[in-house]
Amino acid sequence: MMKRVNRIFAGLLATLMLAGCREDTAPASPYADPFDVHLTYSVFGDTKPFSTPLELTLTNNSEQFEYTRTTDLWGKVRLDGLLPGEYSVSVTGRLTAAEVAEITGGPADAGWTLTGYASSVRLRTGAGNSLGTLTLASSESGAIVFKELYYAGSRTPSDGQYRNDGFYSIHNNSKVPAPLNNIYIGVMEHYGGFNQAPPLWEGEEAGNYRNVYVKALWKIVADDAEPVTLEAGATAVIAVMAAPHNKDAQYNLNSPVDLSGADYEAYVIDPQNPYPDFPAPNMKMVFWPDYSYLWRISVFGRGMVLIEASAADVAGFEQVVLPSTFWAGGETEEYYTCLKVPNSFVIDAVDLIQNKTTSVTKLFPPSLDAGFATVEGTYVGKSVIRKVKSDEGGVVVYQDTNNSTADFEVNDAPLSK
Repeated sequence: MMKRVNRIFAGLLATLMLAGCREDTAPASPYADPFDVHLTYSVFGDTKPFSTPLELTLTNNSEQFEYTRTTDLWGKVRLDGLLPGEYSVSVTGRLTAAEVAEITGGPADAGWTLTGYASSVRLRTGAGNSLGTLTLASSESGAIVFKELYYAGSRTPSDGQYRNDGFYSIHNNSKVPAPLNNIYIGVMEHYGGFNQAPPLWEGEEAGNYRNVYVKALWKIVADDAEPVTLEAGATAVIAVMAAPHNKDAQYNLNSPVDLSGADYEAYVIDPQNPYPDFPAPNMKMVFWPDYSYLWRISVFGRGMVLIEASAADVAGFEQVVLPSTFWAGGETEEYYTCLKVPNSFVIDAVDLIQNKTTSVTKLFPPSLDAGFATVEGTYVGKSVIRKVKSDEGGVVVYQDTNNSTADFEVNDAPLSK
């Protein structure tokens, strides 16, 4: 929801002339110079209009307020009334099933999402403004999506920091059962510093990566498990540690969650692992070169992915090392080793960042996530959760536009929905 910003800008120039005459000069506009935007989709170009308008969300990174604007059917809109500053811009649209069929040359049962993203867009007064290069990408919504992500940790009764209670829930967003045996969950690398763009991987274009670089990857259903399906509208909870966190004083009574009923757990099978192995089924750790005994992502957030692939596909993913020129120093090559996964295997991606002012740290291209989600803090005991799109006879469908800024909201009571 756009935040209203009320500011009074007034200017008065009083010049005392020798003759005692006073001249008032009207103040200059406080807004950035207006400019026209024309967004096109490469497949259509300027040859035909969209079936529905596109929506732009412009987030002022320093002041943390937002504007929303809607284009006409040709993707055109005039941007005015914007305060100067640095912005992140996300675009969301929709292709109909008929348009998808036109693109693919075959029948289509559903439409696709259109997304676009641009960061570090500077809007000024007295300067020619533009959104720079903003490319629209299309993608098909997957059946299995992230529903809720709780990563920021919580405070203990003595005001200490606790982050063993993290969890991620996945949801079958379709109307038919979906198999889980070839679904993986992973966390992206992030080697850049606070509010710094991540380093550029070899062969990639900044802002338009063709691959995701995964720091740790887990197979949700272990290899030796029976076939598992997630029913339509059903949710599965993946716990970092499937403990009764807020029910047992040895954990954290101030935690917002009890994960003893989790469907899966990220337990590292290692004789030296000091943490208990709770009853929840263990996922299979597929890739984590510099693993520790507990899989906790940063409380500042990290890019999270769901991948659908066969065992042969995963075996073929390349292990790559970040170019040494980007190393911070002090770490080993193992620390900078990632699994290079083509975007075509990614069925859902959510860019988790610390707050709206750090959007330069986004890792995914617009085709995977044109926005980001955040709880705007650390150890706050809050999660991000998808917005409900519809509820038909108890089968909940969540919003999935491939733009996490639009799709997610903060949940003050994780696991409550």
